[in-house]
Amino acid sequence: MFVKLFSLLISVYPVESVKCQVQVIGSDAYVGCFVDTYKRLLPHEYVLNDGTDPPDMENNLCLLYCKEQGYMYSGTEYTVKCYCGDDPYQYGPEDVGDFYKQAYDCNYACIGDSNQICGGFWRLSVYETGFLPLKHGQIQLKLFSNNTLLTSPANQVFTSRSKIECARHCKISDDCKVFVISTETGECSLYDSYIIMCEGVKHVQGFQVYMMK
Repeated sequence: MFVKLFSLLISVYPVESVKCQVQVIGSDAYVGCFVDTYKRLLPHEYVLNDGTDPPDMENNLCLLYCKEQGYMYSGTEYTVKCYCGDDPYQYGPEDVGDFYKQAYDCNYACIGDSNQICGGFWRLSVYETGFLPLKHGQIQLKLFSNNTLLTSPANQVFTSRSKIECARHCKISDDCKVFVISTETGECSLYDSYIIMCEGVKHVQGFQVYMMK
């Protein structure tokens, strides 16, 4: 009886093992394939605490990381590298022809997802992260997913009267970037990282996931 009930619950509320839920392949966020140099077109590199590259690197993970760090652009390179910055055209408009290449110049599959392209040899697959610095008092949010819960534990959980009130709590909380709200009970859960959206989701009716912009 227990096995049947457990199987029924899994079929109704499956937990997905996913790489990332923000899909950037073929999206408007793609800027192009750029030539990188030792100066680094995008100067901030994503490495783990031990100094190694993330073993599951792909464009979605890189984009979310760079957005979380407050950068406007992300770029993957050489299958496993991720770089962040604010200006891939930093060499000046007159030099764009020297540093921008056709998409086929980026042809290395991502180590974390072979269906995606992560740059090439000294080639960056560059994306806009969507990060926009906010002026004081402004609240901008984007619906990420309907009928979804995140599998990662929340930093804070409380009852809110509306998604705007929940968003205000997120804005004034330290480092809150994502929140989940129940449209029925008003339960509001705050998260401090975009990357948690890469770790898995659970389909549950009446919940909405929002990203702070």
